[in-house]
Amino acid sequence: MAAALIVLENLEARRALRRQRVFRDRLQPLDVYDDVDLYRRYRMTRPVLLEVIDLLQDDIAPYTLRSHAVPATLQVCVALRYFATGSLQLDNGDMSNGLSQPTISRIITRVATALQGKAKHFITFPRTAAEQERQKEGFYTERHRIPNVIGCVDGSLIPIKCPSVNENAYVCRKQWHAINVQGICTYDLKFSNIVARWPGATHDAFIWSNCNLKVKMERGLNDGGYLLGDSAYPLRPCLMTPVSRPADAADRQYNVHHRRVRNIIERTFGRWKNRWRCLHKEGGTLRLSPEKCCSVIIATSVLHNICENHGLPVPNDPPANVDNPDDDVNNRPILDVDVEERGVGERARLIDQHFRNM
Repeated sequence: MAAALIVLENLEARRALRRQRVFRDRLQPLDVYDDVDLYRRYRMTRPVLLEVIDLLQDDIAPYTLRSHAVPATLQVCVALRYFATGSLQLDNGDMSNGLSQPTISRIITRVATALQGKAKHFITFPRTAAEQERQKEGFYTERHRIPNVIGCVDGSLIPIKCPSVNENAYVCRKQWHAINVQGICTYDLKFSNIVARWPGATHDAFIWSNCNLKVKMERGLNDGGYLLGDSAYPLRPCLMTPVSRPADAADRQYNVHHRRVRNIIERTFGRWKNRWRCLHKEGGTLRLSPEKCCSVIIATSVLHNICENHGLPVPNDPPANVDNPDDDVNNRPILDVDVEERGVGERARLIDQHFRNM
């Protein structure tokens, strides 16, 4: 009997110490902020933000409003705030009137997964003859005089926290943990293809060799068009790389124009990372598991294309990056001799036809 009384007293004491749940009115950003503040915080104007909310409504809206469930509007704003600033989830929660850190984490994952599921509608590689012709015309200008270009490909390292499993595989050549992302861009700085699933130590050429688009292009999807890549990639009939040892003025002219065109993918990566600072090393690292980091990467790629479709500017848009020759030298591809020879022949024909008499 005495023991039972002691147990009851302990339970009463615990109930007295238990923190009472307090539900506060949550901030509704669309009701509070004007258009300028919305853009500064979420990188989107009000109409575009409403479009994204409508796009994700069915996927993220709570089934019930019991227990103060977080509405879809606030979920999207919380996720965009994290994507745009890379701010710590706890700070994000404080700014959203008391959402807990676990709630913020779940919201980011939920919104990123929903956006990832929409990727095929916003990140599309040109497949029809008309679409590819539009890309060829867009890439070919007085300054960029390489014909038949339908995209530029490159890799970009996205910093992440040290993973708990298989850590060494994520240490990139710059000696920090990362996801190595392969992106292909259009002439107007949008993503037409993106691969985000490989650890930072993975070679760019390996990612290309193991992506579905490479197989489709080798089967004729490109219809005579090229991708342009740096010397980290293998030379292929559908993938033109620079001439590593230029023999004459034509080779050098080809390299100059190749670099100018390929700079478009660098600018695309620059705008993407500057718009969504969670991806930028200066914004910290993605403090999520590698799988969730990949979802965030795809999600921000979708958002990037949505913003570019609407012509939204990028805060403090950085100048185009210049390729680092040392990265190319230390990141050589593994060669397939037979296909390499066909690529050499195709590149030689391209140089002879368009750069020999410049």
